[in-house]
Amino acid sequence: MKEPRNPFKIRASEHIESDETFVRLFSPGVLEMLNTEDLWDKPKIIRSAPGAGKTTLLRLFTARSMLTIYSLRKMEYCAELFQNLKAFGVVNDNGPAVLGVLLSCSRNYATLEDLDVDPGKRRRLLLSLLNARIVLAALQGILTLKGLKYPLDLEQIEVCPSQDLSSLHGLVLPCSGTMLYQWAQSLEKAVCDALDSFAPLTDSSLPGHDSLVAAQLITADSIKHEGSSVVDRVLLMFDDLHRLTQEQRRFLLDDVVNARLPVSMWIAERLEALDVDEILAAGALPGRDYTDEITIEEYWRRTRPKAFSQLVMNIADRRAKDARDVEIGSFAGCLPDSLDGRDWQDRFQNAGQRVAERTREKAKGKQRYSRWVADREGLSDHTPREIALSWRSLEILIEREERKVQKSIDFPMKLEELQKRDDSDVRAAAELFLCKEFDIPYYFGIDRLANLSSSNIEQFLALAGEMFEQSASAYLLKRSSDIAPGLQEQILKRAVKKSWEKLPEWIPQGHDVQKFIKSIGRFSNWATHQPNAPYSPGVTGVAISMSDRRKLADAKVTQKIPELARLASVIRTCIAHNLLKVTLDYKCKGQNWMILYLNRMFCIHFDLPLQYGGWREKKLTDLVGWLQKDFKPPKAQLELFE
Repeated sequence: MKEPRNPFKIRASEHIESDETFVRLFSPGVLEMLNTEDLWDKPKIIRSAPGAGKTTLLRLFTARSMLTIYSLRKMEYCAELFQNLKAFGVVNDNGPAVLGVLLSCSRNYATLEDLDVDPGKRRRLLLSLLNARIVLAALQGILTLKGLKYPLDLEQIEVCPSQDLSSLHGLVLPCSGTMLYQWAQSLEKAVCDALDSFAPLTDSSLPGHDSLVAAQLITADSIKHEGSSVVDRVLLMFDDLHRLTQEQRRFLLDDVVNARLPVSMWIAERLEALDVDEILAAGALPGRDYTDEITIEEYWRRTRPKAFSQLVMNIADRRAKDARDVEIGSFAGCLPDSLDGRDWQDRFQNAGQRVAERTREKAKGKQRYSRWVADREGLSDHTPREIALSWRSLEILIEREERKVQKSIDFPMKLEELQKRDDSDVRAAAELFLCKEFDIPYYFGIDRLANLSSSNIEQFLALAGEMFEQSASAYLLKRSSDIAPGLQEQILKRAVKKSWEKLPEWIPQGHDVQKFIKSIGRFSNWATHQPNAPYSPGVTGVAISMSDRRKLADAKVTQKIPELARLASVIRTCIAHNLLKVTLDYKCKGQNWMILYLNRMFCIHFDLPLQYGGWREKKLTDLVGWLQKDFKPPKAQLELFE
């Protein structure tokens, strides 16, 4: 059964009820980040901003998803996924080989901190509730894998843990699945009753465990059906760890994860769970010796940038094929990525003529530019677009020469010097300038759409969904489903503007965040569009020294200076929600810097290029000032740049 006409609108995996639809839309490329030697041996901590795909990844390993993948393994859209999981040892030719037990930490665990008991008892209650729910989820998963009914067929399950667990109150081992189910239900009820009780809590009325004992009860060797183990291994997955209190979260990470449990463990949480010091190090967090830590966006940005583009293209094609009433085989095919049409060539020809006239005027009477100008005048066999870009890049280079404090002797400069200076960065700046001045599309095509998503799948789906809506409407009207480059840019600008206007509503400290991003964007626009393109292809971020970064992360410093505390909190929020990308310890000018790049989506909003690399250093006082008052360009627009 197909989803609605625009499957791009279905974002969170939990909103996809059908397991078959979930598997059909899942792209195997997501699994690349798990391709490590210690996939099962070390606890894995997966972090990201909202929408990067944490929950989707974890859901894939649950029993229902595994059975669906196995049953569909010969289907074209599922064959690659099955083979990838087979390579991981998750499935084999006989069926699922891993029991994935998934628990969301959003289910009233945090309310345990409100109980009027000492911290030690609250921790024991937390462990008790986790143990109960882990057991219940594992039993349900086992019956699902065996095609049995839950909880009716639990009597067919035997529980025979290899370790001595005789200290467990109320449970006699070995036992049947039914007895373990009743024990876990009773334990969960006792904890929930304590939460709901208005009476004073006493030690006798409180259940409590000192460890995550459920991990001993649900090992592959412990739970059997008809005398045999059901799976080769058990994977325990905690989702939404950020929903716990900070004390609970630290307890689980520091104590439980370090306990080296007899099952594999993955933990997923949003970056917002990290404190200022941790999050300012996002992307460069040192892995613990006993865990494998993945920050999803940073994995795609640093390790596999091209793979992410391929991933989202695959996701887009899967969704396009799943659309109801619309037959679009390739999503990328609907997004032309060139301006070869006659109308655009005419516009480039006009732009080239006008820029050439300006450039000749700037070079008039100056011998040193004569060979450069002559070179451009000899490009008659090139396309109008190539000619226009060549003249625009020459205009930038002449502007740079004219701004030098020490003028060169007026001798003709060599063509080799022109070729050396006219590099890809200058050409990229020339393209941006040309498009903005002559109203030529710049933000179009599948590659730039992928870049605009800033390594976040949900952000890609939001932008791609707007494109698909246009394409689907055209298809239903029996028109071409291709979206012209100019219309692509209009759609993207509208979508980004809508997200920009909603920013204060869905982000903590929304107004401060928006003001801060706006200042970075306006500053970047001003610095980028200087006539001499001093930081070609353009500026898309700012940087502070690592020493200033340490001040922001130092609670003793920020407690004394409220303005710094406010700035640190805003930057933390921006990074946690993928609004800023952080790069640490970047060496330049004899110093180490922390660079804060804008989310690529905002590059549309502020007419900026999509490349990374362009940034300008700022002092903390500058950034604090931007929070108090928006950035305003200097009155003297023609600032000299070296």
